[in-house]
Amino acid sequence: MTQNKVCTNLLGIQGWEVMAVEAQNSDVVVSVRRKPGTPRLCSRCGQPVLFVYDHRAERRVRDFPVWGRRCFLSLRTARVDCPDCGIVPERLDWLETGCRRTVRYEKYVARLCDYLPVLDVAEIEGIDKNAVYRIDRKWLARREEQREERPVEHLGIDEIALRKGHRYATVFYDLQRREVIGLVKTRKERAVGGFFRRWGRKNCRNVSAVCMDLWTPFRNSVRRHCPQAVVVFDKFHVFKYLSDAVEEVRRSEQAALPEEDGKLIKGTRWLWLKSGDKLKRKQKQTLEEIMGQNATLQRAYLLKEDFRDFYACENAEEAEAFLADWISRCKESSIAAFIKLAKRLKRWKDGILAYFTHRITNGVSEGINNKIKVLKRRSYGFHDHEYFFLKILNATGALPSLDSLDHPSF
Repeated sequence: MTQNKVCTNLLGIQGWEVMAVEAQNSDVVVSVRRKPGTPRLCSRCGQPVLFVYDHRAERRVRDFPVWGRRCFLSLRTARVDCPDCGIVPERLDWLETGCRRTVRYEKYVARLCDYLPVLDVAEIEGIDKNAVYRIDRKWLARREEQREERPVEHLGIDEIALRKGHRYATVFYDLQRREVIGLVKTRKERAVGGFFRRWGRKNCRNVSAVCMDLWTPFRNSVRRHCPQAVVVFDKFHVFKYLSDAVEEVRRSEQAALPEEDGKLIKGTRWLWLKSGDKLKRKQKQTLEEIMGQNATLQRAYLLKEDFRDFYACENAEEAEAFLADWISRCKESSIAAFIKLAKRLKRWKDGILAYFTHRITNGVSEGINNKIKVLKRRSYGFHDHEYFFLKILNATGALPSLDSLDHPSF
């Protein structure tokens, strides 16, 4: 077997053969041509065409690196005279019309972008960063188009920070499969409603429960587009409101005391928020000393610790009785922050108690949000929000793999 035949077999492009292999500085240039008698295809309709109209000038396209060097294929493509489409470029399964890189090389670059920032891939491959960005975006979009839509029974809605200045995006999760199913730029009611409209009525009807925080635009959108779904308020957000109330009491009490007396309270924020059974002995002693001197903080801390038993209730009836008693104690405490919290929990009571029927939370979103933060830090932020959303879908496993794309193989 001659050297060119060996290289043809290694190249693996059907209908083409290697004529010469040449080393030029740090590059390898492989000259290829059509095998005689190989049919050509119309780039528009895909039907075989007998006649070649003309040949284009010889050009080079980038392919897989070989022997530690960049590899280029030198070739001439043709235009064909299609009976239906007229004079059009021929279709190549391994090279898209107008591209300067083979399909498999673009997939290789896109796969590198799954693990490395665009700037690093550009430096490794010696390509302009904008070209790497376009390649990655193109193949992510194609993977997103082929994403299979599956019925979602339990839907989660949460927010993520896009950048500083209270710029948020809304993320939609399939809580059972633990994956992202969609994103919108803001957390406004109109944007959230837009997602549901694009998602379709059929998908909306499949949802039996939606877990979210106590944010009115989320609730209004769900009630409008998924009226049959039960709204479940996320228990972690309920605990966040509880922690905020405790912190508000601590700050107000510290501010009300003289500077000398307030030193004991200063810097103890996490002691009040931490669960009592997880405190170390010295931390417990500090809290007991403060509570011995400040009755308001003592009442706030006891209310916070007692509420932890709420989610240990066995059913909704027991939880409703517990919540009613706890709300009553908050009102009797005369602590403004807890009175405000009690009114909020009473207003959202139905959604809070729905947890005991469906037992779902947005806990999965915390793990996904950490992946999103790593993605942002690794790439030093994103200016293209659509590209950012595609990267999030990919990082969370929501997109099909590159190898599963419906594209002709070599």
